[in-house]
Amino acid sequence: MIDIVVKSKKWVEIKNIENFVEKTIQKIIPLTDLKKILKKNFILEISVSLVSDLQMKKINLEFRGKNKATNVLSFPALDENLIRQIGLKKLVGACEYLFLGDIIIAFETLKKESLAQKKKFHDHLTHLILHSILHLIGYDHEEEKMAKIMEDLEVKILKKLKIKNPYQLNF
Repeated sequence: MIDIVVKSKKWVEIKNIENFVEKTIQKIIPLTDLKKILKKNFILEISVSLVSDLQMKKINLEFRGKNKATNVLSFPALDENLIRQIGLKKLVGACEYLFLGDIIIAFETLKKESLAQKKKFHDHLTHLILHSILHLIGYDHEEEKMAKIMEDLEVKILKKLKIKNPYQLNF
């Protein structure tokens, strides 16, 4: 289940955005560690909010103490440290339902980054969705070693989706 809420009219500029986000998540999920827990009757839920920079700025200030907009925020429902300690599959165990968490994406920042980095809007959006899903399942980039692991996985998955390495800038 993918719950998508458009909280800013700016997203309406992008035709069929909700459909694109849903299909993108459906493509990404089986390419991640989640494939190990997916089974016939398993229900996986993710919430996605498409917001403006102003809305993102408020959320970023409230939850991270940063008074600025950012491109994407992820709020995992699972304990990231526990995932790293025992693994996603063991943590989820035999449950048949999992709320993975929330993803929030800011329109103007995404659009500005796409233009500045000469990336297609939808490719950059796909990368941010992937990046967020990886955060929701325990990946992080706070330490150099973990950042390398996460970036390498992003590049590998994006390549399967026929999207160029986002870390090779196109200036």
